Amino acid sequence: MVHKKLLLFLGIQFLFNKFRPILRFAFMESGRIQNLSTDYNYSTVPTKILNDNKLSATAKGILAFLLSLPSNHNINKKDLPKYFKEGYYALNKAFEELVKHRIIHKIEVRDKLGHFKGYEYVVHEFPKKRFGDQKKVLPSRNYRKSEIQNPDDVLINRIFNEDCLMTMSKMPDNYVDLVLTSPPYDHLRYYNGNNKFEFEKIAVELTRIIKNGGVIVWIVGDGMYKGSETGTSFKQALFFKEYCGLRLHDTMIFEKNTTTYPAKPDGIRYTQCFEYMFVFSKGKPKTVNLISDKKNRWSGTTNFGQKTDRNENDMLIPVRKFKSIPEYSPRTNIWRYVTGNGYSTEDKFAHQHPAIFPEKMAEEHIITWTNEGDDIVYDPFTGSGTTLKIAKELNRQFIGCEIVKEYFELINKRLRILS
Repeated sequence: MVHKKLLLFLGIQFLFNKFRPILRFAFMESGRIQNLSTDYNYSTVPTKILNDNKLSATAKGILAFLLSLPSNHNINKKDLPKYFKEGYYALNKAFEELVKHRIIHKIEVRDKLGHFKGYEYVVHEFPKKRFGDQKKVLPSRNYRKSEIQNPDDVLINRIFNEDCLMTMSKMPDNYVDLVLTSPPYDHLRYYNGNNKFEFEKIAVELTRIIKNGGVIVWIVGDGMYKGSETGTSFKQALFFKEYCGLRLHDTMIFEKNTTTYPAKPDGIRYTQCFEYMFVFSKGKPKTVNLISDKKNRWSGTTNFGQKTDRNENDMLIPVRKFKSIPEYSPRTNIWRYVTGNGYSTEDKFAHQHPAIFPEKMAEEHIITWTNEGDDIVYDPFTGSGTTLKIAKELNRQFIGCEIVKEYFELINKRLRILS
């Protein structure tokens, strides 16, 4: 016997057979669902979803209904029960099924001041998994501009006082060699009211602008909420990996020599003294200059004893000895720095910014992932300007953007000193 809900699903699919675009909805909690589709290809609901036992019939019906909406057709979330027999609670639960299965992608929307405005949903025919250069998330069209004839003349060695999405809209695809940044995370700092950002859109744009073989170093940590770490850093790392299609090339640790909030003897947690440095790459990294500063105890020696191997008759025979152990080997992926006033930088006025990362750390990442000359280093959350200052000192091209006016002026001051 065919379930009535499935019949409803098939009926909707039949009635709206000629209206099947992949839709992009601005879907606010206040209720409005807006179809922003303009020029996308028409599509049908695939059999794979129709036969997916993990999705309820109600969820399949909602998907068919959304895909059937013609362009520029708006409905309110509260009006969904008008189109289905189920109540609002059941429909909302089914809608979240589609989000969970990545058929509908949920993106947080904030205004320029970082205030939460609601959610934007991208509706797909089937769960999206990124392959190669296939685009998965559609960045906001409000930020997209026409192609700039000579982007280097507009962008290179400049700092912009604007949202990073605006800056990236001026960049062509596959443009930047290294993104080195530490975004505001989990509201741990106020940053003059600019401590929130549209992570998903920014991640997608960063993926677009880095070159094939380019690297993103994303330095983040987690706050505490209701007795638990938020896990925001892991969620962001998985978004870059699973949704944007980047490689998680390395999970490095930025270890600090001290902390603002040391553990107490009667506390319940050990002292937090590190941040993650997620290293993402667009394919295999094209530039890797490993820093070899780990002293080897047995430098100058070879293996202990004679190396042997088996010949074609399965007999053990002596072979050439190993090369001697070098004096230094590549360091580990845990990097330790002395932080704080007078240590992270000698520019005392730079500490007007509340969260400077060490100049030495910026230097070592830039040396590792780029080459001197034409390689471009970009920091979308420039903050105090450390990344740009070190890139300039190391003879790399740089681009930066900072939305806070006071920090923007601080960055310019640091760069002028170098000149």
